[in-house]
Amino acid sequence: MAEHPLLIFPEPTRAEKARRYGGGGKFRLPDVRSQARRLTPQFQRLQQAMDRQRLILQNNSLGLQPEQALILETVGPIKNFINAVRKVEGFEWLGELELDDISPEHGFEDEKDAQKQLKGQLFLVMTDQRALQELQSLFNNWQQDHNAKFPRGLAPLKHAFVHLHTISPWDAQDRIRETGVIQDWQFRMKHGQQSVPFETELWFRGNPNRRHQAESYLRGVIEGLGGEVVQQCVVPEIAYHGILGKIPINQVSEIIAQREVRLLQCEDIMHLRPVGQCAIRLPGELSETKVLEEGEQPDMPHGEPILGLFDGLPLTGHWLLDGRLIVDDPDGYENTYQAKERFHGTAMASLICHGDLDGGGGPTGRPLYVRPIMRPHRGFDGQFFEAIPEEVLPIDLVHRAVRRLYENEGGEPPAAPSVRVINLSVCDRSRPFDRGMSSLARLLDWLSWKYNVLFVVSAGNRPHDIELNIPRTDLRDLSAEEIEKSVIQATAADTRHRRLLSPSETFNGITLGSIHADASTATANPSVIDPFTRSDLPSTTSAQGPGFRRTIKPDILLPGGRQFLSEKLGNAHANAILQTAFFNSPPGQRVAAPGASGELNRTLHTRGTSNSAALASRWASSLFDVIGQLRAQPGVSLPSEYDVVLLKALLVHGADWTDAGALYESILKNSQNSRTFRDYVGRFLGYGLADVEKAMVCTDQRVTVLGVGKLDDGEGQEFILPLPPSLSAVTDKRRLTVTLAWLTPVKSIRQNYRIAHLWFSPKNSLATDRICADHHAVQRGTVQHEVLESSKAVDFQDGDAITIKVTCRADAGDLPEPIRYGLAVTLEVAEGIDIPIYQEVRDRLRVRVPISGGHTT
Repeated sequence: MAEHPLLIFPEPTRAEKARRYGGGGKFRLPDVRSQARRLTPQFQRLQQAMDRQRLILQNNSLGLQPEQALILETVGPIKNFINAVRKVEGFEWLGELELDDISPEHGFEDEKDAQKQLKGQLFLVMTDQRALQELQSLFNNWQQDHNAKFPRGLAPLKHAFVHLHTISPWDAQDRIRETGVIQDWQFRMKHGQQSVPFETELWFRGNPNRRHQAESYLRGVIEGLGGEVVQQCVVPEIAYHGILGKIPINQVSEIIAQREVRLLQCEDIMHLRPVGQCAIRLPGELSETKVLEEGEQPDMPHGEPILGLFDGLPLTGHWLLDGRLIVDDPDGYENTYQAKERFHGTAMASLICHGDLDGGGGPTGRPLYVRPIMRPHRGFDGQFFEAIPEEVLPIDLVHRAVRRLYENEGGEPPAAPSVRVINLSVCDRSRPFDRGMSSLARLLDWLSWKYNVLFVVSAGNRPHDIELNIPRTDLRDLSAEEIEKSVIQATAADTRHRRLLSPSETFNGITLGSIHADASTATANPSVIDPFTRSDLPSTTSAQGPGFRRTIKPDILLPGGRQFLSEKLGNAHANAILQTAFFNSPPGQRVAAPGASGELNRTLHTRGTSNSAALASRWASSLFDVIGQLRAQPGVSLPSEYDVVLLKALLVHGADWTDAGALYESILKNSQNSRTFRDYVGRFLGYGLADVEKAMVCTDQRVTVLGVGKLDDGEGQEFILPLPPSLSAVTDKRRLTVTLAWLTPVKSIRQNYRIAHLWFSPKNSLATDRICADHHAVQRGTVQHEVLESSKAVDFQDGDAITIKVTCRADAGDLPEPIRYGLAVTLEVAEGIDIPIYQEVRDRLRVRVPISGGHTT
C-alpha cells in the first residue's frame, strides 16, 4: 500500500459567523404562595446559621465579622444574576455550576415529561449579616407582592425567588462530603499515626486583605488545636487558595466524635481533604521481573526535548533509558529513592521512549525531559508507594514544575522551553469528578493556555470489584460472550465508583482511557478470567466520564494492557463478584523495571490508563516529526505556534468507536436511554480507539489535509476541500472525518468556564450519516471530532468542493487574544477500491477551487 505525506490547506478565507441553535426545554414553576411558604423556613435557617457564626467569632482578635457561604440552586437560568449579586454590599461572588439532575418536585416539572430530571444552576455567594438582611427584606417584599418593583439592577433577584429550588448555608458536611478525609483520618488513627496532615481549599476571596484574614484565622484555629500550617499556596488565575496543615491525632478523634468543631466551622473553608493521595503502589514482588536480552543498541536521541514527564524518578541507568533522559530534580527527590523503588517513572519513561517492548517499536528520536514529582512513601501495611509528598501541595508543586520549564528561576534560564507536551500519568484517588472542576484540572487548563503546552493525562484506574447480575453458582458455566456482556452491564451500572479522577477532567488537555489490549502472549491460567473476547473494549479498570459540563471524557482510548479478573471467593452475596488480578507477568505491556536488587536490565508487565497516556505522548513525538517534515517542504507556511493545537487534533483524528459502539448498543440501549444513547455511551468510549498512525500518512484511497488559523470573537474562516471527480455518482462507501482542536483561556468561577468556543457544522451531501459521538457532546469541550459516512451516489462536477467553516465566540468572558486552532480533514474510501482520492485532491489543492453550492459544512 503506497503511503503519501499529509497535505496542507491554502490560507483560509474570512467568513461570516455561523448561527448556533439551541435552548432548553420548557418547564412549569410553582405558584408564588407555595414557593414562598416552602422557602421561608430555609431563609430562617440561614439567619440561625449566621447567628451561630457570630457567637464563634465574638472574641476573635482579627476583628472578623460573621459571614457564610450560601448555596442557591435554581431551576432554569437566571440572567444577570452575577451583576445583581455584586450590586448588594456585603455579597461576594464565589462561583457557579450548571446542574442537570434536579428532581422534579415542589411544583417544578418539565411540561412534556413530569418525571424528567430538570436543568438549572448552582450559585455560590459569600454574605455578611447586612447583605443577608437585605436579601431577606427583598424576599419578604416579593412574598407579599410578587409584582413588587425591586431597586435598579436587582430584578434578577426577584426572578431567582421564582426559580429557587433550595437555598442553604455551606456547612460542615459540605466541607468534607465526598473528600474521604474522615476515612483517611480514621485509617491513620487505627495505625497509630501521631499527627495527621490535611489540605484545606479555601473560598477564593478577590480582596488580598480578606485572603490574609482567612489564612490568619485558620492558622489560629490549627495552632489552637496544637497543630501547624505547613504550606500555603495562592494562584489567583485559577481562583485557588490552599493551606496544608497538620494536627495531633488526639484532636482528630475529637473532631470525628464531633466534640471539637472549630476546624469544620471555618466559613472560609470550601473543602477539607486528605493529602498524599496522588500515589502509585509499587509491585509487591520484583523478583518476577525478566532479564532483558542485550541486543544492538539503537541510535541515541539528539536535539531538544519536546516531551516532558512529571512522575516518579526513573531508573536512569537502565539499559533502555541510559542516555535518553534529562532529569531535572530541583527538590532533591533522588536522595529519597532506592533503585528498586523507581518503578512508575521507569515504566512511563520506557513506554514513552520505546512503547510496549513486546510490540517491537523503535525508540523516540529526542531526549525525554523528566521532572520527579513523587518520592517513595511507606504505607501503614509496610507496602511502598510512590506519592506526591505529604508536606507539599500538589497545586504548588505542579505549578512550580511547569513555570520552571518556561521562565527564568533564581537567575537560571528556563529548564526546557522546547517542551510542548507534558505527560501526567498521576491521578488523585481522593478527588473523583463531582460536578465542578478540581483545582488541579483548573491549573492544567490555565498553564496550557499560558505556555501553549498540551497536557496528556490519564483518566485514572478504578479497580473496584465487579458484581455481576449472575448467581455465583452459574459463573463457571458462562460462555466468554456471556461473561463479556455481564461485565459491560455491571461496570456501566457502577458509574458512581468509576468516575474520572482529578485532573483528568481537564478541558485543554487530552485525557486517555485504556482498552483491553497489549502485545504480550499470556500463558493459560485457570484461576483468572479474561473478561473480553476482543481487544477494542475499555479496560474494566479505566475510569469513565463524562467530564465537566458533560464533555466527552476520556477523549480517546489507547492500549493499556489486558486486565484479567478473578472470582472473589468467600463473598456473602448471591451474585458472582469479580476482582482485579494484580501480577507482573503477562498479559500486560512490557516495560523497563528495576530489579529486586536494583538491576539495570529488568522488565515486567503492567497495565492501566497511565500506560495509555504514556503511549499517547509517544505518538505525539512522532506527530511532531510529521509536522516538522511538512514545514520543511517548499512553499509550506506552518508557524510553530500552531504545533500544539495540531498535535491535539491529530491525536484524536484517527479515533472511532470501531465495532465497540455496536456492541455497547446491543447490550446497554433501552427505551429509557434510546434518545440520548450516543451521549450516554460516550462516557465509556470517548471519541473511540485512536488510530494515530492512520492520521500520520495518506494512501491512494485516503487523503488528510491540515489547516491552522486564529479567530477572535464573532469571526469565522473557511477551508475548501476539493472533491475528487472519481467519487461522483459512485455508491462505494466513503468516510469524511473532521477534527478541530484549540486551547481556551478559562474563567474558574463561571459555570461556562471555557472562554473560547470554536465549532464547525459537519453538514455536507457527500458523507451525510453521523456515526460515533453525539452531535451535541462534541461541541462541549475543546476538541470537536466528527465522523460521517455514506454510500449514496452523489453527482458533482470537477471543481466542486466541501467548505468547512470554523467559527469562534466568547463563551464565559472576553477573549484576551485571538484563539489558535488546528484542523484535520480526511476523506477516504476502503483500501482496494480503485479511486485515486489522494492524487485528485492534491492536484486540485494546488489551485484554489471555486466554491460550488450544496457541499458546504
